[in-house]
Amino acid sequence: MVAKRQISVREFRLADLDDVKELINRTINVCYNGFYLKEVMNYFDMYNWDGNILKAARDGYIVVVETQGKIVGTGSVIGDTILRVFIDPGHQKQGLGRMIMNELERQAVSNGIKTLQLRALANARKFYESIGYLTVDRGLVEVDNGRHLEYYQMEKKLK
Repeated sequence: MVAKRQISVREFRLADLDDVKELINRTINVCYNGFYLKEVMNYFDMYNWDGNILKAARDGYIVVVETQGKIVGTGSVIGDTILRVFIDPGHQKQGLGRMIMNELERQAVSNGIKTLQLRALANARKFYESIGYLTVDRGLVEVDNGRHLEYYQMEKKLK
């Protein structure tokens, strides 16, 4: 387990782009490969390309979690929507996701947002429920070859 004093949460910088992209790709490949069909994995690649990450930085707020100079987590908020929360597989279940969500929620509150929403995959739903998010709907994203990606639409009222 990583000691808290070694961890910092900070705002994304342009120089972080390659490290954030690599973190997202590594996490998807380790955690989702073999679970999702090829078409869904391709969708993840397209959705998390550099341009979308930079758009989130421009239009919203991205945080990164660093330990010993290495980025091991990230998350974004644009308006009232949480996007791209990823924790390096070797650092999961250590409270880093909660740290990211706390910072994103704090930023949303400072921007006057009263309710946050997100789309959670099945493997992340329990985590989001544990920090107060409620499932309000289920949805499908159409990917290639008539395949679909199922998600849970979740939201949380902020204080």
